[in-house]
Amino acid sequence: MDLRQLEALLAVAEEGSFTAAADRLHTVQSNVSGHVQQLEAELGVQLLVRSRRGTVPTEFGVRVLDRARAIRSELEALRKDLSMLQGLETGHATLGVVGTVSRSLVPALVVEMRRVAPALSLRLTEGASERLAVEVAERQLASAVVTEPVNDPRLVVEHLRDEDLVGLVPASILLGAPEPVSLAVLAEHSVILPPHGNPLRDEVEDAARVEHVELRVPIEVEGIRLIADLVASGAGVSILPETAVPDAHPDVRTVRIAHMPPRRLALITARGVQLSLADQAVHDAVRTLVRG
Repeated sequence: MDLRQLEALLAVAEEGSFTAAADRLHTVQSNVSGHVQQLEAELGVQLLVRSRRGTVPTEFGVRVLDRARAIRSELEALRKDLSMLQGLETGHATLGVVGTVSRSLVPALVVEMRRVAPALSLRLTEGASERLAVEVAERQLASAVVTEPVNDPRLVVEHLRDEDLVGLVPASILLGAPEPVSLAVLAEHSVILPPHGNPLRDEVEDAARVEHVELRVPIEVEGIRLIADLVASGAGVSILPETAVPDAHPDVRTVRIAHMPPRRLALITARGVQLSLADQAVHDAVRTLVRG
């Protein structure tokens, strides 16, 4: 078994065909087929089959691909480590950040990494927790800040902190109740939230069910940043993590909500993976910044 065989297998599985895999590897299809056939002969099992969906892995192939991705990740980490050692703190790191946290975390992280490793390059990915968890588990990202719970056994989950969920209301609205207000008071207005399936939406609706409150959500917004502008325009109220609320917005204000469970933030990495020096530096900085 050699790395070329594993690279060929990964390319076919990820591209969906031997032809596309050959294009990606800048070789001919016969070379890709030969590498996969040699690997199958050495392992004594069939790894790929052709179907209407293209070339897909068998049950054995899925297991080998998981190991091959781990090997590829380790090789990339090795190259990053050598790059940092040779270049005096150069290197490349990756990090995923759930959208509601990126506004408060990313600028501070960039400043910190410029201070401790000015030559390091950092690729940041903002997305939903579920998507980021998959990308970390599949070694596309080294680590990510997501919301709990995280139930993927392929991941190591480190709780970072709890953050409050607060009401966001137009400055012109008087709720007529002292803080902390109940969800029932906010529910007297139209509520602007992310779509169904978004973790924040699920958390808010779970809390509403506990309080026996029905929320009217006539406007759904995928991006958190737009919500504050809609609230400012008078389109409704919202419920957001405190760290996602924009600073000094003249047309909105925040209110505390009674009996609203906090949101739990976690830092995730792939189980069994040793982070590169660059990724470890980012991982440590994130832990320090989020925990305060």
